[in-house]
Amino acid sequence: MNIKIDTQFHNFQGPSSNYYNAMDRFEDILKYKMNGLDIPQIETQTNENPVIFGSNDYSSNNQSPIFENDSLNTYNTELSTNNLAAASPYANVFGNSHISSFDTNDIRKKSNVTAAQIDEKLQGTPLNGLGSYFKRAEEIYGVNALILTAIAKLESGNGNSAIARNKNNLFGFGAYDRSPYESARSYATKQDSIYDVAKHLSTNYLRAGGMYFNGYSLDGVNVRYSTNKNWANSVSRIANELVN
Repeated sequence: MNIKIDTQFHNFQGPSSNYYNAMDRFEDILKYKMNGLDIPQIETQTNENPVIFGSNDYSSNNQSPIFENDSLNTYNTELSTNNLAAASPYANVFGNSHISSFDTNDIRKKSNVTAAQIDEKLQGTPLNGLGSYFKRAEEIYGVNALILTAIAKLESGNGNSAIARNKNNLFGFGAYDRSPYESARSYATKQDSIYDVAKHLSTNYLRAGGMYFNGYSLDGVNVRYSTNKNWANSVSRIANELVN
């Protein structure tokens, strides 16, 4: 059987380093080809009332964003009560099943931890006090709060990265290899960053037909979200630390 491999992963979008420079990732490319996953050329904007995304959405260009470095691209956002109501259908799509902590096979499932329990684990870091926003993002967008918290801890160095400190960007969202700090989005508040990334995951990664959909598991998200093969393991480890 002859398999033709196109080493360019078109429109790869995620938080980590540029895919086009990772030519040794043969295994991932082969997996992509064998699964026949086509990346649709669609806009991330919809006719739905967008809560955080705007015309400056990084997915509208051809750059590959990374996390962990951080812009002149100020991105002030406000989450009004009306916008929260408009966003609520996201959570309805994912159902209300609860688990003891988190399920890496389906990160849409809700956690049963409280905001106070999350904050207890964030004490002594710049992330302390954000537990209610991680839980609110879980309710609105259907992304497990522990997974969101773990991603934020990983990508922001527990809230200590320059991007997190100076731009309220806990996920390095919108940062690109050539100018990570300058290109990373700025947010009015840290909670805006949480809502923005939760919506991005919900819309593009955890929705069948989403631009980067590859299943509902943390490993599935890893394939299209980060070029670091150990990213999912790191997120899972941190999430476990939040409940132990």
